[in-house]
Amino acid sequence: MSKILSKYTERFVSKWLILIMDIFIISISFVFSTTIRFNFELTYIDPQLFKYHLLLVILVRLSSFLYLNTFSGIIRHTSIEDAKLLFKSVVLSSLELVLLSLLDLSTFTKFVQIPYSLLAIDFFIALFGLIASRFIIKAIFDNLLNSFKSQQMVIIYGAGQLGLITKNTILKDKKKKNQILCFIDDNNSKIGKSMEGTKVVSLEDALKLYINSADFKNVSLEVILAIQSITPNRKNEIVDKFLELGITVKSLPPVKTWINGELSVNQIKEINIDDLLEREPIKLNNKFVMETLFNKVVFISGAAGSIGSELVRQILPFGPSKLVLIDQAESPLYDLETELTRLKQKADSSTELILETRNICNKIQMERLFLKHQPDVVFHAAAYKHVPLMENNPYKAVEVNVLGTRLMADLSSKYKVQKFVMVSTDKAVNPTNVMGASKRLAEIYVQSLNSHFKNDTRFIVTRFGNVLGSNGSVIPLFKRQIAAGGPVTVTHPDIIRYFMTIPEACQLVLEAGTMGKGGEVFVFDMGEPVKIVELAKRMIKLSGFEVDKQIEIKFTGLRPGEKLYEELIGSAEDNLATYNPKLMIAKIIPEDYEQISKKLEMVELKLNDWTNVEIVSYLKVLVPEYISNNSPFEKLDNLGELELI
Repeated sequence: MSKILSKYTERFVSKWLILIMDIFIISISFVFSTTIRFNFELTYIDPQLFKYHLLLVILVRLSSFLYLNTFSGIIRHTSIEDAKLLFKSVVLSSLELVLLSLLDLSTFTKFVQIPYSLLAIDFFIALFGLIASRFIIKAIFDNLLNSFKSQQMVIIYGAGQLGLITKNTILKDKKKKNQILCFIDDNNSKIGKSMEGTKVVSLEDALKLYINSADFKNVSLEVILAIQSITPNRKNEIVDKFLELGITVKSLPPVKTWINGELSVNQIKEINIDDLLEREPIKLNNKFVMETLFNKVVFISGAAGSIGSELVRQILPFGPSKLVLIDQAESPLYDLETELTRLKQKADSSTELILETRNICNKIQMERLFLKHQPDVVFHAAAYKHVPLMENNPYKAVEVNVLGTRLMADLSSKYKVQKFVMVSTDKAVNPTNVMGASKRLAEIYVQSLNSHFKNDTRFIVTRFGNVLGSNGSVIPLFKRQIAAGGPVTVTHPDIIRYFMTIPEACQLVLEAGTMGKGGEVFVFDMGEPVKIVELAKRMIKLSGFEVDKQIEIKFTGLRPGEKLYEELIGSAEDNLATYNPKLMIAKIIPEDYEQISKKLEMVELKLNDWTNVEIVSYLKVLVPEYISNNSPFEKLDNLGELELI
């Protein structure tokens, strides 16, 4: 019914109907003003003269209505601006009537001369009647519309300017009849006061007065977080408190994303797991990054992937002369091009974008790219990263992660690239699977090449854990499973993982690439590890369901090569601090370049002929700390010292 009212009100209350209403109001106003002017003694009023005065007032005020177009606004959206326009109209028409009264028109003078006292009374009554009528109709419409809206009780967490904006925004909601119960604030100086008639209370008082009160047991209640200067830990505490009570929690978007600088009710969304896993923002040293990237030719391999594409977005504002984006995934690369074209236009960037659909293992094709574009900086993010898939396909893990990296590194050295930054993973630390071992072997080669006497390129390795929302990560999987009604699958009740956001990871890659002198393996501060089962429970609650009642959590067992916890520093490694507290350097002694190079040449020669077992056996020789876990390749760890194949 509310949709019908909203849709057809403008049609029913046309501007001509509003004009007729205004004419009626000014007519009644003049009649009433005349009776007041003569102290309600009707015998003093000359009916013949009165009708000419009334007609004159109607015509003059009508002309001002038409001139200023006061009747064209939608009456249910009447605002102060409409009131200002009506004020101008009444002032203009009243001045015209005064001027007419000053004219000497011989026998017609009495018909246009209206007493000034009468005009003064009529001015105020007409103005009040015109403005009041619009706001009364608007109020009637809003009350009628609200009677068909669903009732929603709201508590706003944050009694600041943002809280007031939130309150005013949701009260304008056309779909729901929102009632603000209170503001909650942690500032003791605000508690007990009121803001625009709404009480400010502490969290404890809100729980007692509203949330746990019997009066609100069967009422739809939601909490909106209207505070953005809050630590991630405090946000987690608040959200967890309400989730335990089964209350929906919503949050505001960043102010910079507001539409035309104004908050829209449609932008107030239910809080999601990404919001709760965020940490303190990283302060990037833009000056040093600018020196590294400005007016440089930059290569990014794996550019269409989660990390690669975000690197592109973050590098573009630093003004490289050319960005060469390399990936073998055609459709994602096309989508990225569409997005970057828009970003370039918006930022008025002069950076040349070149997209190349290439396989990084193709030596001829890759050398042509290096020869043609002569890169200054290379960010190498291309890799196979899915543990179970690589456990079944060790050939591809070695081909892309090891030999593909070796080719990119060799070409970077050959063409005297200034910096080569490799994106690695925490799974390379004490690896228990093929994927992790292949990434560790790539690290070993890149680090050894840095110390080779014929090399002028600075090679840098960056190592971090899981990133939120990346392709194939656990969070998108849980979202799909919850949307399908469950179950949510977790491999083991004790499994834990480190998480960071994609932008955060890429910022640290840029920072590491900037500060690196060559040969370092940078390790990121991933914060506190997250227990995956607890992550699953929070996501279920955030979706409005009860754990194991509406959505079941099912344990499926560790996958091949998977371990309960990831490490950032190897058992034989130590770390050094840097000027950025979120970046450390793992102390790893580089291996001899000549020896590791000969071993990888052998891999390249025999890889196509080897079986999976032979490939993994050789991996275990080259990466001695690689001990398989929950994998068919565990038997290779019990054969004593493996010989080179």
